[in-house]
Amino acid sequence: MGVTHFLLLSTLCLAITAQDCGKPQPEANMHLRGDNILLETFPNGASVSFACDVGYMSSRGSPTIVCTDGTWSTIALICRKRNCGATDEIVNGDVEYPEGTEFGALLKVVCNTGFQPVGGSKEIRCEAQGWTGRLPSCEAVVCEPPPAVVGGRFNPVKDMYSYRDAITYSCQKDYTLVGQNIISCSDKGILTPDPPQCVTTVYCEEPDIKNAVWSGGARPPYKYKSLVIYKCNRGFIMEGEGSLTCQIDGKWSPAFPTCKVIPTTTKATTTTTTTASTTASTTTTASTATTTRPTTQSKKPTDRLHPTDKPTPTGNGSNTHTVGIVVGVLVAVLAVVAGCYVWYRKKTSSHENYPDNVPTKDGEDLPLS
Repeated sequence: MGVTHFLLLSTLCLAITAQDCGKPQPEANMHLRGDNILLETFPNGASVSFACDVGYMSSRGSPTIVCTDGTWSTIALICRKRNCGATDEIVNGDVEYPEGTEFGALLKVVCNTGFQPVGGSKEIRCEAQGWTGRLPSCEAVVCEPPPAVVGGRFNPVKDMYSYRDAITYSCQKDYTLVGQNIISCSDKGILTPDPPQCVTTVYCEEPDIKNAVWSGGARPPYKYKSLVIYKCNRGFIMEGEGSLTCQIDGKWSPAFPTCKVIPTTTKATTTTTTTASTTASTTTTASTATTTRPTTQSKKPTDRLHPTDKPTPTGNGSNTHTVGIVVGVLVAVLAVVAGCYVWYRKKTSSHENYPDNVPTKDGEDLPLS
């Protein structure tokens, strides 16, 4: 009886302590597998499994966890992006992976120069099953033949032109080629530049530029693209371009220049001419005294004269010259008077030092009275 009660109590305690687990939360890039995703609670001891999302693959760890007394075990599963790796190679081209090779990335096909992609899918993407779509092929570039040209022809004539094939144009007599005479098949499969045209030959009239002369370039008749060069006559300066080209419409380009007279400027100059009066100097010697009187000089600015012209004396210049002569004469007269005065004083002083009653010695001269 006692043993039975003990077993009943033990079972009751276990039932009370055991707890259920709530819905487990998955890690990044995974989800619950099967019907477990619909349940909200799980009994003690229950187990669930996870699976990687689309585009991801299990790299390591178990996908299963267990509920123990209301707690789930740690999730060990790790899911990483699927890597599609490199795809097949392409002849005459390359496959580039600007976004990588993992899930969701797009690849790009690049053909060699002179080849172009033909066929294949518009987009090739890395999906859960690998690269989806079909790779294009790189085939040689070809160009359609150009249309016939009126008044001209081209060579060589083919049904199709390959990359870099050249086509040369020529025009018949009395026709002028407008455009490039050689075109070629480009790597884009089109002829470049645009085919030229043959138009009736046009002529430009001889330029009429006043005060200018031809200095180089073409001679008449002036056809399309004829180039002439003009320059102005001596004493004229050009405004505009001197190089002119005959255009397809029979007119010159750019517009005719103009030749204008070079303006002359007169530069006023002056020259200073110095007129010096004759220097009069008089020196009078009496014993050891000397007197010297310098004369004055005058300067007068005059206009600059041409080398062949002779200066014309003016009234003011003549008067100045006369005054100089008079001043010189006066200075000379004053110098002579001063000299005489000094000599007289010397003589008077000498006579006073020798009285008349004093006899002279032999050989001694008496001062003159």
